[in-house]
Amino acid sequence: MEVPEFLHEIASAFASIPSVEAVAWCGSAATGVADAHSDFDFYVYTNAPVPVEDRRSVISERSRHSQLNNIFWELEDEWIDRENRRFNAMYRAHDFVLGEIAARLDRYSADLGYTTAYCFSVANGFILHDPRQWLDGVQARLRQPFPEPLVRSIIAKNRPVLGGGMQSCYLAQMKAAIERGDLISLNHRVAVWIASYTDILFAVNRQYHPGEKRLVMYMQGLPDLPEKAVEDVPRLCALAGSLSSPIIEQVSGMLSRLDRWLEDNGLQTEFFSVSTLPNIR
Repeated sequence: MEVPEFLHEIASAFASIPSVEAVAWCGSAATGVADAHSDFDFYVYTNAPVPVEDRRSVISERSRHSQLNNIFWELEDEWIDRENRRFNAMYRAHDFVLGEIAARLDRYSADLGYTTAYCFSVANGFILHDPRQWLDGVQARLRQPFPEPLVRSIIAKNRPVLGGGMQSCYLAQMKAAIERGDLISLNHRVAVWIASYTDILFAVNRQYHPGEKRLVMYMQGLPDLPEKAVEDVPRLCALAGSLSSPIIEQVSGMLSRLDRWLEDNGLQTEFFSVSTLPNIR
């Protein structure tokens, strides 16, 4: 991919800050799937905290509007340049990056949903500055085969909460939300259900989870999926908008298809059938 010159120029400006280890261009624009809502994302990898004044010196002369030092997700700065292009720089301590990768690839630690999304973001950055080849080495490690113990760890962590084996599983909580007339709770349970469901799908395909954006598009690129999975996820989202919709039947069907698929892949599950799930109030 040909990188626009203005991105090289911005990366060079960040690289002049002494504590910056590497700079990568990331996100939808870097991967060729940008749309009208996309911006230009930079991951700035650091070996020490980057003072806000140093960041301001890079951004202020290149922007007509900026918002610095956002700490709501990662530490990040946002700005719009004079050509109305939007930018976002996220600052990542390289020790934290290595720790997060070790948790997945060495200790096989799983989360409830999005277990490997951080690995995906690091692995898919387009390197613009990396003089010691630190980031190149990290990406090379992330290109190694997906660890088989991590596949099983992700299934073991995420399959029980989907439904059928725990009285506090998401499916039981969806039933309770419908009976209480609690649409907000229902929507929240559907969102985390999809996060855990897709965590399993990407793990079984030995691929890193891309995160919540364009998720169905990334699912369509997986070589192996449960029956109807690509149609099931958007349908589930649509059904979550009504307390009277057949959402429980939809989730139960998705679970049955998921379990058959896991068994076909030699990843047998040991959970109760969804038909045995008690009604929890």
